Amino acid sequence: MSSTVGEPFQLCLSSTFSQKVSPTHQALYATYNNNFRGYATVTGQADGIHVWDIQNLHSAVSYSVGEHVTFSAPAFSRCVVEDDSRSVVSYVVIRQAPDVVKANRERTIWVIRQGLSGSRSLAAVKSAVVVPYPPVRISDTVIDALPLLLVSKNGGLCLANAQVEIKSQLDWPGEREHLETFVFPRNSCSFIQDESASSTTVAVICCQTTTAIHMRLVLLGEKIVHVDDCELPIANSNSGVDTSIIGLTCSPSGVLSFIDSRGVWATYQLSCLNSSLLATTVSENLTLRRFAIPRKKRPQAGTGLSIVSLGSSLVLLAALIDKTQDIALQIWDLRYGVLLASQGMPTPSSLHSPHFSLSVADNGQVLLTLSASQTHNKNQGSPRSSVYVVPVDPRLKSTLAAALGKSASTAEWLVPKTPDSREPAQHDEETSLLSAMEASLRKKKPQSADEAFFTWVKSNPVRPHRQSTKLIFGHEFVKKIVNIILPPELPTDYQYSPRIMRYLLENRFVTSIMLKGKLITTLRERGDWESLMLAVNHVADVSEDEMMASTKFLIDRQRRSEENAMEADASEGYVPPLWTYLSACVWYPFSPLAMRLATRKHLSDARDLVVILDLVETWIQGGTEQYMEALLKSMATNTEIRPSGLDVPPYAKVITFLHALLDASYVALLQYQPSHEPLRRILAQIDPEISYIDRMEQLRGTLEPFTTAHVRFTKEKAEGVPKETPAEWKKRRKRLEQQAVLGLGVGLYRLEELAI
Repeated sequence: MSSTVGEPFQLCLSSTFSQKVSPTHQALYATYNNNFRGYATVTGQADGIHVWDIQNLHSAVSYSVGEHVTFSAPAFSRCVVEDDSRSVVSYVVIRQAPDVVKANRERTIWVIRQGLSGSRSLAAVKSAVVVPYPPVRISDTVIDALPLLLVSKNGGLCLANAQVEIKSQLDWPGEREHLETFVFPRNSCSFIQDESASSTTVAVICCQTTTAIHMRLVLLGEKIVHVDDCELPIANSNSGVDTSIIGLTCSPSGVLSFIDSRGVWATYQLSCLNSSLLATTVSENLTLRRFAIPRKKRPQAGTGLSIVSLGSSLVLLAALIDKTQDIALQIWDLRYGVLLASQGMPTPSSLHSPHFSLSVADNGQVLLTLSASQTHNKNQGSPRSSVYVVPVDPRLKSTLAAALGKSASTAEWLVPKTPDSREPAQHDEETSLLSAMEASLRKKKPQSADEAFFTWVKSNPVRPHRQSTKLIFGHEFVKKIVNIILPPELPTDYQYSPRIMRYLLENRFVTSIMLKGKLITTLRERGDWESLMLAVNHVADVSEDEMMASTKFLIDRQRRSEENAMEADASEGYVPPLWTYLSACVWYPFSPLAMRLATRKHLSDARDLVVILDLVETWIQGGTEQYMEALLKSMATNTEIRPSGLDVPPYAKVITFLHALLDASYVALLQYQPSHEPLRRILAQIDPEISYIDRMEQLRGTLEPFTTAHVRFTKEKAEGVPKETPAEWKKRRKRLEQQAVLGLGVGLYRLEELAI
């Protein structure tokens, strides 16, 4: 199974003594900056900061310190180019040093600048900066003017320039312990549906308390913008067992997973829509076995194992195998809960129970840090921490084909599932509810099933997501309810209960995978179109195939009703118009590739395509006006205003849907004469938009400083930020005058500011 995980090789070795390290800090750190490719920064306690060339396996830059100097966070390095010469600037938080007074410990950051190997020689230049609070992490922001993000122990954030001057700060009140901060470029975060042109970077901050993981989503630009926060309960946190997180990772696509000190591995999919951060379960929890997970009270993160995301739902796990001196390196696909690849390596003889840390480099390489722990046996000699490079296959993707056939190898590392693995009291209550609902529906009494369910809900209130510390509606529990309400094999006289289904859909508890990916199809077959529309608007994993299958159903139904207008079936119940349903599908964040395949499969008849083209033409012509009106109101009030109804999709989504539709069926449309006229009308409406966009694009660079200033002024006014000082006003005035000298204008017009 090691075809995708290569043999690890050693990058560096350090003789850092664990006795000089605090129990809450590592003896050795290794970090990687994606904007400083090919180089890893290694921080050794009482040793120094070393920048290693990963490809050539040699130290490019080193800054040694005395044995009395220790660090409270890993160093962070940037590459700076000046006068055709490259230099490295490293930032590190000092925990203890002879020249740092006690009051400034853990708040002092050393800024060390050195010439990079192969560049003009530059002696090391060190300066010290004291920041307001102790940072536990320094990260890159991909912002040239503000390249540093400082994270405090409770999740507070600061944006700083290259000289570590704080320019923006965002606190997070409350007592919590920082776990990890994930920083991604904005354009790589597919889980964020909100548009935010002013931000280039996204940060997800994760902290923990005794009962939950607290997550915070922020946007980084000129300032730190808080989007939303939520909580994830730690499994069985109310059982009296002291549980902590020992492994946590997140991918740019929003797949977040964590392992607690009992070996339970949970996976969630993050999604952000309308500035609301939600977390839904991807699959049922996995319980690991055969790993040497420490049983002591509240072990630190990285004790015995570490995980890091390789993209989407792929995760690399490094862990010490129980009762051996071997380390397992495994790639898991958490979407399917399977082990894809595994590789072993021996634990260095100089280490006993090392601390693990993983970080992704580039070109299919992952850095594995094994640092000495406080429990090292002195009889085994001096501990020597190490950094290894683990090669992985960068072409590996999360696919069903790759997951098939892996169940046998996966079972070796997982605890077998048992029905009583949850809290006994909660399990008994759920079992009683499920039995009562199933018995009522079997007796054709859906009202009794509704009564039993909602009585149980009242006795187990579901609090808002961000305040929830107990997982009331778990994945498996909801799946059982859904399969009782919508059994796979439905008897002809089966009594359906839509109230329960709509409650679950409205609260976003349901996923399509609970019905083997056939949620929309099952609801359509039951004739419950109200629940079906809720599913399209609230379920995160509806497939494009199901969307287009229901579209075909509505088109055929509409055609039959037009041919037999006098034979309407009054008992059929509510069925939405094709306009309403298809607009909801266009609003949905679909994949263009999957939409093309679904269109070819279900809409091969050109007559059906013409019906859809007529709707698209209407949206482009009239519906866009409503969307543009909402955008103008949003700009005028500096608030997000969505169109009043969902019947009118936004222009950009309509064009994306039209693109997928034409890619899938253009040849069929060309061969069908009645489709030519709708296509010409659509083209006549799109052509002016293209030229208009080209003209408006020329104003972007000219008007952007003014729009940015307006947004900032409006926000400061709303938040009660003090007005700018006379010195700040003069500085801004001078900058505008310089822009005017450079010819800041549009055509015959010049943009100026009148001060009264």
